[in-house]
Amino acid sequence: MKINTLKNKEEINRLFQKGETSIFYPLMVYVVQSKEPKVLFSISKKKIAKAVERNKLKRQLKAIYAEDFSWNLNKHLAIVYIANYVCDAIELKEAMQKIKDTHEKG
Repeated sequence: MKINTLKNKEEINRLFQKGETSIFYPLMVYVVQSKEPKVLFSISKKKIAKAVERNKLKRQLKAIYAEDFSWNLNKHLAIVYIANYVCDAIELKEAMQKIKDTHEKG
């Protein structure tokens, strides 16, 4: 399954400036209504210094989103990693499940 990623700078700026935020540790989510669902995954270099670890976490987040969460939302999502340490896949999956449950309802 191909993930629609958010790449347009104007849409990204709108998402971070006007989007609703919620925290499901170790993730923070920005959400804004849109016509087409798109997602953005972000991990700060200040939080996770090693690129290998950042890329691994992004791959895990994308895999979790793609395999278990074919979300049918009309929203743009920015999923931002906020922990200062590398979480395991189970912790990420639980946080992603909470995100899905919250935003499918409302």
